[in-house]
Amino acid sequence: MKKLILIAVAALVTGSPAALQAQSKVGTTAGAFLEIGVGARGVAMGETIVAATDDVMSLYWNPAGITGISSGQASFNYTEWIAGTRLNYAAIAFNVPQVAHIGAQIYIFDSGEMEVTDIIFPDGTGENFKVQDIMIGLTAARQLTANFSIGGSVKYINSTIWRMSSSTIGLDLGMQYSTPLENLRIGFNISNFGGEMMLNGDNTLKRIDLDPNSSGNNDGLLANLALRSWDIPLTFRLGAGYTVFDNEWHRLLLVADALYPNSNDPYVNAGAEYGFNNLLFLRGGVSQLFLDDAEGMLRLGFGLNVMNRIRADYAWSDRGLLGSTSMVGVTVAF
Repeated sequence: MKKLILIAVAALVTGSPAALQAQSKVGTTAGAFLEIGVGARGVAMGETIVAATDDVMSLYWNPAGITGISSGQASFNYTEWIAGTRLNYAAIAFNVPQVAHIGAQIYIFDSGEMEVTDIIFPDGTGENFKVQDIMIGLTAARQLTANFSIGGSVKYINSTIWRMSSSTIGLDLGMQYSTPLENLRIGFNISNFGGEMMLNGDNTLKRIDLDPNSSGNNDGLLANLALRSWDIPLTFRLGAGYTVFDNEWHRLLLVADALYPNSNDPYVNAGAEYGFNNLLFLRGGVSQLFLDDAEGMLRLGFGLNVMNRIRADYAWSDRGLLGSTSMVGVTVAF
């Protein structure tokens, strides 16, 4: 069952497997784990934070956002994903005065060990395998003016399935702008602009007989199956964040993003965050608005801020027919 559900992971961001028939671009990219949002704060707000992100998790959502860090921050997020799979994300960013804000991140999707089965041994051959995807990124950002910042990331992306693997390089570019309209910010991000991925390994080697109608020839030649290369999930995000009110006791932030992925039709995410005394934060949002056949749209979560040094966050996501997922994260300022 785990292996069957893993096939659907590439389409999880867009909804149910039924969408595969309704949307021609679904499942047409490699490295689909890159589309699974990380950072419990942003996920709980409907995965809608490209304009409002201002901490270390900006490394994923919008690299320009790390210019909001005054000194340094580190974060770790863990997600129990579908069918016993796991997502781990760690990031660190800090300010180098008079130079730039810089950061590094690592994102790992891991299926856990599974048994190898085939037609002859449907109960297992005695071998185990796993699926693992890794992204490692480096980021630099600068605040060019009091209201405008820009940032970029270079990322190494690798996918491994049993004895096959593929890798490529991806780039992110983001900006944030505080508009003349009071409390309104806009943001833009291009993520995963890069090369294609094609699996290679000895799993593609097959023995063939070039002339099965003749005897005496070599009927055990090794041939390498020709596999297709696939783009990584390029996504354009354009978002806005508006602070309705912000005083000593209460703060309300509204956010909305429009997304244009190369693996699906465009859609909209929207969310909100209410903060009480800069201590307790309640969050909610919806994802995939205006997307046909979308499922699992609701996102909820909360956060606790301790002495402006440690923030603990939790996010719950509805994933439609595939159930729900939970994410926990801790961010430390130093």
